[in-house]
Amino acid sequence: LKNPRKPNDNLTGAERRALRSLKANEALTVLPADKGNAAVVLDTSDYNRKIAAVLEDKAYRKLKKDPTDAIERKTVLLLKKSPFAEEVCQQLRPQGSRPPRLYGLPKIHKLDVPLRPIVSTIGSPTYRLAKHLAGLLRTYTGNGPRHVRNSMEFVHTLDSLHVDPHDIMVSFDVVSLFTRVPIKDTMDLLGRHFEENILRLFRHVLTTSYFTFNGQFYEQTDGVAMGSPLSPVISNLYMEDFEERALDLAPHKPRCWFRYVDDTFVIWSHGPDKLQDFLNHINSINQCIQFTMETETEGHLPFLDIDIYRRPDGSLGHRVYRKSTHTNLYLNAASHHHPSNKQAALSTLVHRARALCDQDSLHAELVLLKDVFKKNGYNNRQIYRVLNRRPNISRPEDKPGSVAFLPYVGTIFNRISRVLSRHNIKAVGLPPYKLSNFLRPVKDSLGLRTPGVYSIPCECGKVYIGQTGRSVDTRLKEHQRHIRLEHPDKSAVAEHSIELGHRIQLQNTSILATKTRYMDRIIREAIEIELHPGNMNREDGFRLSKSWKPLICSLKN
Repeated sequence: LKNPRKPNDNLTGAERRALRSLKANEALTVLPADKGNAAVVLDTSDYNRKIAAVLEDKAYRKLKKDPTDAIERKTVLLLKKSPFAEEVCQQLRPQGSRPPRLYGLPKIHKLDVPLRPIVSTIGSPTYRLAKHLAGLLRTYTGNGPRHVRNSMEFVHTLDSLHVDPHDIMVSFDVVSLFTRVPIKDTMDLLGRHFEENILRLFRHVLTTSYFTFNGQFYEQTDGVAMGSPLSPVISNLYMEDFEERALDLAPHKPRCWFRYVDDTFVIWSHGPDKLQDFLNHINSINQCIQFTMETETEGHLPFLDIDIYRRPDGSLGHRVYRKSTHTNLYLNAASHHHPSNKQAALSTLVHRARALCDQDSLHAELVLLKDVFKKNGYNNRQIYRVLNRRPNISRPEDKPGSVAFLPYVGTIFNRISRVLSRHNIKAVGLPPYKLSNFLRPVKDSLGLRTPGVYSIPCECGKVYIGQTGRSVDTRLKEHQRHIRLEHPDKSAVAEHSIELGHRIQLQNTSILATKTRYMDRIIREAIEIELHPGNMNREDGFRLSKSWKPLICSLKN
């Protein structure tokens, strides 16, 4: 650790300059495509215009102020009244909540490249509660014969199906399902499974969908948010009831109906005219739930990531489906990731090929993957190893006592890992930087609305180093109040200002590190106190062990 060798740089100077130029250019927005592993460069004005078009939908309404604090308080109150055990409530209780943020992913496979709206809800007031409720509800969904769990399970269903020459393979897709799910109807369905004390929590999560974009707060008036852990399960619950009613009332019924969330595979035996009547029928059940339809072309129909095709004997074949816009870009061999991550990326694609392709298609898919791996920088030896790897034989292994997540630095990670393994600690390497770290973020900046370690400067040059599990913004208001009310005993910042008559520059507060875990915060706070000897702190914070001293001395120098 004292004398580590720096890993070889895998970006050239020209590439770094290009990334800095892209980051500095506010007229351009760079973001990942919705599908296909592509990077998309948009004019920022076009990106904002497309987001504005999304927000014109009647499902969204502007709010006058940030509702985060109010929703957090109500969440805490409802948890106190809930039937959950105290330790569960403690885990679900929000602290230092930040507002959900809207961004869009370009659908490059569609005309005019519309955006798929995504709401990042991690850290929001109801995120933990939504995740817990999703776990409770999952027991009651996905148990019917029409439910598709995943594409690998669905190919086994396809193997049992047979189509006649006059049959039509069809896929139906619900338009913007998540934002169209009727909350009132869904609450009625939830009432069949849960008591009122749990229903209150569902109602709270489902009716407090909000987000921020470009500093403006919006409320979602109906439907569930794209990005909430509860949304897919709620959508499944509603669609299971919807399809039962729609199929029961249909004058002509499909031979089979298999649905994965908002995508449905159907075999239709009643001709094209009756098929259009069926589409009109399912679109008449609820004006919020509208379907689009795609029929097979030359005996092929894409569904999920499967290309389903007819065989001459009436059975159905299947192989991996890729959209025409797919780039075949995966984790590059030159990327600074742990070798096991790269091996897993290749193994996953090979496993998908073996799981989704029938025997007639498997060879062609593996030949394609071999070419894809080469284009992503892998050599023949690595490719041979992954293509000929035998399935893992399960054997009992000693589980590690704990896991340490460390930044992956190739020149020293293995040595640290070996030391930790002697103490029954498994080391997991995380890539310290990704290309996205060098680009301007597309989500709204949180500013001080995040927990972590912060610095408050004084006009005299000294700083106060603090940490909080709530938002730094909330803690800053408390410091400000203690100064105004002259409470030196409640804040070192107030004590410094009152006793010396100095002006605290609260407006210049900066976040030194965004940390949510308590131990991460107090260790980082102690390090920053060491690095800022001219501070106004009354205490030195957490007592660091001697093992930190070499690192701190290095940082000081």
